[in-house]
Amino acid sequence: MSLKARLLVLITGTVAIVVLALSALHLNSLVTTLLDHASERSAATAQLVKAQVVMRTAASRPQGESLEDVKLAWRRVIEADREFADFLAAMLAQTRSIVEISVAEEMSLVVVSSNPGRVGKLMEPKLTLRYLETLNPFDRLSVILGGRQDYENRVVLGIAGQPQPVFTIQVLVSNVLLRDAVLPEMRRGAAVSVSALLISLLVALSAAHLALRPLKRISRAIDRIASGADSADGSAPATPEFRLVEQKLQILGAQYRDTQQSASQLRGGVEKLMERIEEAILLFDDAGQTLVCTPAAERFLGIPRAQIIGRTVPDLLPPALAQAALERKPLRNVLVDWARDGAPAAVLATLEPLPDGVLLRLHDPEGRRAVEAQLSLSSRLTAINRLTGGVAHAIKNPLNSIALRLELLRTRVLPEVPEAKGEIEVIAEEIARLDRVVRTFLDFTRPVELNSAEFDLIEMAGGVLDLVRPEAEGCGVRIEIERPPAPAHVCGDRELLRQAVVNIVRNALDAMPDGGRLGVRISRSGPEAVLAISDTGPGIPAENRDKIFDLYFSTKARGSGIGLAMTFRAVQLHGGSIGVESNPPNGATFRLRLPAAPEGGLAQ
Repeated sequence: MSLKARLLVLITGTVAIVVLALSALHLNSLVTTLLDHASERSAATAQLVKAQVVMRTAASRPQGESLEDVKLAWRRVIEADREFADFLAAMLAQTRSIVEISVAEEMSLVVVSSNPGRVGKLMEPKLTLRYLETLNPFDRLSVILGGRQDYENRVVLGIAGQPQPVFTIQVLVSNVLLRDAVLPEMRRGAAVSVSALLISLLVALSAAHLALRPLKRISRAIDRIASGADSADGSAPATPEFRLVEQKLQILGAQYRDTQQSASQLRGGVEKLMERIEEAILLFDDAGQTLVCTPAAERFLGIPRAQIIGRTVPDLLPPALAQAALERKPLRNVLVDWARDGAPAAVLATLEPLPDGVLLRLHDPEGRRAVEAQLSLSSRLTAINRLTGGVAHAIKNPLNSIALRLELLRTRVLPEVPEAKGEIEVIAEEIARLDRVVRTFLDFTRPVELNSAEFDLIEMAGGVLDLVRPEAEGCGVRIEIERPPAPAHVCGDRELLRQAVVNIVRNALDAMPDGGRLGVRISRSGPEAVLAISDTGPGIPAENRDKIFDLYFSTKARGSGIGLAMTFRAVQLHGGSIGVESNPPNGATFRLRLPAAPEGGLAQ
């Protein structure tokens, strides 16, 4: 409702309440006055009738007769006095509220009345006018307007020393006549109330127009501040008070624009900071609605970030965690069951109550362990690199000298001792094998220069599968590849990553000598392209899972233990990660995560 409408309702309502209150007081005063007047008139009439009865029976008391004979004589006098009946009718014509005057003997039989039809009948008891005076104003008015009964005023006439009255005088006041007196006053009060309401409406409209004239200018100034313009409109203010308000609005406008600019810069900084946070952070207000969330929350909730904002705690969180958030119960790295991708999983949750809401942080314990394992493996490989680099250089020079001396020995000894040829050949082969080992060490520790270029990961993986397809068909392995509809562009050394994928695929084929299924799936998880290679072999035992990327570790009889270490190194050089999932005897899955190219259009 607008301010003008509120002001109109306020003024009109105030005047209406005052008018109705005054009208109610006037009407109550009128009703009270009418009742008092009717009560006084009825009492005076009753006393006057009593005096007439006393006067007319005073001269008719027989001497020496019994009391019953006296009462009978008085009754006959009153019954036979036609003038007294006319007197009662004349008394009735002098007032508007009295409808009947009756006189009854001691047995309550009416002997004379202003209404001839009442003579000889029992006098009916009625409520007195004092009863109406005891009611509250609302009930009294309701009875007068809605009732049709009469009210009495009684006076008794008796003999001293006798408990039973000789005559009872009853004066009846009509409720209908009282209502006829009240209704005209009520109509006049209603007319006054309606007139007052109309006048108040006109006054309210005028007052609202005058009061809101400067407020409209203030509203326009506030609109200009909200739009970023100057709050002054160039027109002269009407009053000094408004001039002061407009000056303050100009100061507030400047402060608002500075604050808006600072808030915009701060919002941009917070957005950039949140994009770098790996853990999922959600901020809820007092009502349980989401105010802020990090991009990592999409991975935990499986909902786009734009759809997370504004949703409530029960819509997003598991029941146990949602209840703790609504109760503002603090939690610290509590393991919570969390269903993701249709399978149950565990999440480390930290819940921190705030003055105006709740902050929730979610960690993936498996992801943390995977990162720790990657860091541990990387540090081990780095240590091996330093060690093997020094050892390889220390061994290579003596090997060269031994090879030269062996050739001299071959030229000098073989002509004289031909049977030594076999032994010399064995020594030469071992020296060559040791030289190959040393060269492998040097290749692994030598810095690699990446020939980075953008390429399609789907096309590269398909080429690797085409390369090994004949070998796979020879051992009964079925190859399946799941491609997204859009290209999966990554930026890196194509040949180095291709060799890394070949190493994993060949290991998978070696794990399925009796046939099976080799599955390749390319997808995207946030800013990363994911290449998953799975097989249906025997799987990797848990005790070997942390060792498979170590240099020279192999479970195959004729394996070198170099392939997966080279694969791990190639993925790390591209800023990616590699992980393995295995549940023996149900095969294994290697998952390569590589940063996607900025212009890559990989579908979800």
